[in-house]
Amino acid sequence: MKRYVSETIATFFLVFIGTGSVILNHFYDGKITLAGISIITGLVVALMILILGAWSGAHMNPAVTIAFAQKGDLEKQHILPYIMAQAIGAFGGTLLLKIIFNNSVSLGETLPSINIYLAFIIEIVLTLFLMLVILFVSDTNNRYSAWIIGLAVATCIFVGGNFSGGSMNPIRSLSPAIVNNNLNMVWIYLTAPFIGALSALFVFKCLKK
Repeated sequence: MKRYVSETIATFFLVFIGTGSVILNHFYDGKITLAGISIITGLVVALMILILGAWSGAHMNPAVTIAFAQKGDLEKQHILPYIMAQAIGAFGGTLLLKIIFNNSVSLGETLPSINIYLAFIIEIVLTLFLMLVILFVSDTNNRYSAWIIGLAVATCIFVGGNFSGGSMNPIRSLSPAIVNNNLNMVWIYLTAPFIGALSALFVFKCLKK
């Protein structure tokens, strides 16, 4: 049970602080900037891994959970409870933001600003890069793994944020989309991260042979 509670807490703070920084950026007319959002989200990811990674691994992302299960690092019976825990955390974070910023238009949604199919490809590539980083640092037990993964998250958001939204995470995108009742583009973020994460696993296995 501790691992599921940890996963809920980690995902809650990822969404609350990560998407919260997007909302604040809108409120302050872009003063936080994309770079600021990237750094804030990367730091949250790193800190959650440092604090809660020992219990749940601090996936905070269904695509990461599926990839680890396919790799054999997570037993299959934990997949659904992990995703449910992530959903509870994500929706909890979004609902709290809704209460605090009840006049926010977007609630920090990830929305493409370019052709939707290009955005789809960008999300696949960004998730592939992020998942490769996660797989390699977790495989080597790097003492700086939390910070490396956080840096990878920040880099991906900075690169893709103005184009695809830089989500790389189905539940991070789904919770504000549902709470804000705007599901038109959410298919991108419910499919591309899984494709990217599983593609990364394939590349990882090929390189480790």
